[in-house]
Amino acid sequence: MDFEFDERLAYAATLPARFYFGAETLAAERECVFAASWQLVGRSDQLPASGSYFTTEIVGEPLLIVRDQANEIRGFYNVCRHRAGRVAESAGCRSMFRCTYHGWSYALDGRLLGVPEFDGVQNFDKADFGLKPIRTAVWEQFIFVNLSNEAEDLPAFFGNIQTKTQRFNISQMKLAERREYVIACNWKVYVDNYLEGYHVPVAHPSLMRELNYANYRTITHRYHSLQDAPLKQDARVYPADNAEALYYWVFPNLMLNVYPDNLSTNLIVPLDDERTLTIFEWYFHEADPARVAQTIKFSDEIQQEDIYLCENVQRGLRSRSYDRGRYSARRENGVHHFHSLWREFMTA
Repeated sequence: MDFEFDERLAYAATLPARFYFGAETLAAERECVFAASWQLVGRSDQLPASGSYFTTEIVGEPLLIVRDQANEIRGFYNVCRHRAGRVAESAGCRSMFRCTYHGWSYALDGRLLGVPEFDGVQNFDKADFGLKPIRTAVWEQFIFVNLSNEAEDLPAFFGNIQTKTQRFNISQMKLAERREYVIACNWKVYVDNYLEGYHVPVAHPSLMRELNYANYRTITHRYHSLQDAPLKQDARVYPADNAEALYYWVFPNLMLNVYPDNLSTNLIVPLDDERTLTIFEWYFHEADPARVAQTIKFSDEIQQEDIYLCENVQRGLRSRSYDRGRYSARRENGVHHFHSLWREFMTA
């Protein structure tokens, strides 16, 4: 998976086209990128009380997220240690988990409790057969998991985002709406598109009317980047004096779009090598129906324009005429940063 890559933006060529399709590349990404990074799986309000849980999946791994007896949020592989059955389905609240295959039972903290009809089994200690834990962390109200023991802690990935967004009180915002879009492109095409404002004047006329594009800048950090976009004084969708839109990206697949009165998250999930699921969620302090509808309508307009762009790019990447391009040194440092991290993780 290695290739020649120049860390000097002004000299660098973009990611080779061959890495934007192929099952082999995606299989390597699931192991080297997604399993090795922090992945958003849910919110703390989905676990309101001890025993509350929900199930999910990351890179094909079935997972169980639960609030235990001590009010701590924990994550486990949703795999019974006997014969690999599921110990929980969907979401709910219970005092323990019981495998639906042979009835092995587990405490909320993952300890193996009950083992039916196991008399006579030698060299067996229940303490050795608890649910396998996974690394779990919470940022504001959002729950993340990491399947690797080698990756740095969540704060390293988020860097100074916590400090920069503190004034928005994100932990107090409430979910207003969720939408999902399936796009006919590789997941990296969508991330590439998000990480630069270079295309805004051409492709997003309504967004261009809101932003002070001349002062639009991208700031890269170790595992995340920020597109700092000042809003015009006469902005229509987001009118506010001296306000700005903060577009955060956290490696590899999370976007946090912070506006003066709301937050939208965008999670990018590869379905296969040329299909991507994008999950949008909008959060507000005061979910005025008219304001929510206006915000989502505006966001959906931008999304539809981006879908058109990304699907065209995916087709273009398969052309015999294209292999690699060049970066705008002024506008595409965020894309270059992403490609550098992708290569680092894929060749680690």
